[in-house]
Amino acid sequence: MIESLTGYGTSERDIFRVEAKSLNHRFLEINIKLPTILSKHEYEIRNLIKNKFQRGKIDLIVSINQKEKTGKVYLNKKLAMEVYSAFIDLKKELSILGSIDISIFSNFKELFVYEEEEPDVNNFIMAVSEALERLKEMRKREGELIKESIIEIVNNIEKEFINLENRVDISYNNHINSIRERVKEIIIQNNIDDNKILEQIIIYAQKSDIKEEVDRLRSHIIQFKETLEKGGIIGKKLDFLLQEMNRETNTILAKTEDFQIKTISVDLKTYIERLREQVQNIQ
Repeated sequence: MIESLTGYGTSERDIFRVEAKSLNHRFLEINIKLPTILSKHEYEIRNLIKNKFQRGKIDLIVSINQKEKTGKVYLNKKLAMEVYSAFIDLKKELSILGSIDISIFSNFKELFVYEEEEPDVNNFIMAVSEALERLKEMRKREGELIKESIIEIVNNIEKEFINLENRVDISYNNHINSIRERVKEIIIQNNIDDNKILEQIIIYAQKSDIKEEVDRLRSHIIQFKETLEKGGIIGKKLDFLLQEMNRETNTILAKTEDFQIKTISVDLKTYIERLREQVQNIQ
């Protein structure tokens, strides 16, 4: 089974909401956003992600339902007493009538200390794990769809390759015969040394021979199909094989003078490029 590099997963558990999404990336890039009270768990979460994914840009966002959040409020009694004493002194000094009401403390936020309770870490970890698992499941589903598209393109490449193989010997023989006839004309007209002409024919024929490139291209296509069927983490290997396939096709284009082979090679390059676009999306 192959896995896409794109996907989305979410989970809600207790007061936690976790969103995990993945985008294309050559390597594994992890971005984590946690509430401050959970920041000490970032290393643990990062390891959870590394254990599940090898490539892709992974963004994980954790939020806490503020309505459900709990904590304790403490009064800074020492500071409250100092504030009260200050008001008593001010009342005496300015001969202010009346009493000092407790409501005066409501204007001093510094008197109240809010201590947020440590949330249930187990529920937090479980929510993260669920979101990551759902992300992975979506990447697998997307991967299977990509695989179907890749297989369709590979089938087209194989058809074109069969046409290429069938044309190679015909093209080579036609090319040699054409050279032979042309050389005969030149020899008759100019009385040129036969051995020297023969030597040049051999050199030119070797330069225009594409059989080795065709054999290597066949090998790359077979390896590509075998790797695809094997599955797993194959994105980089498939990309490398496509680079090699493209290189052999370019060489064939450069060496051949056969119009049909050139046409087939251009079609092959088009399919290879389409494959590269698909392969960029898999792990």
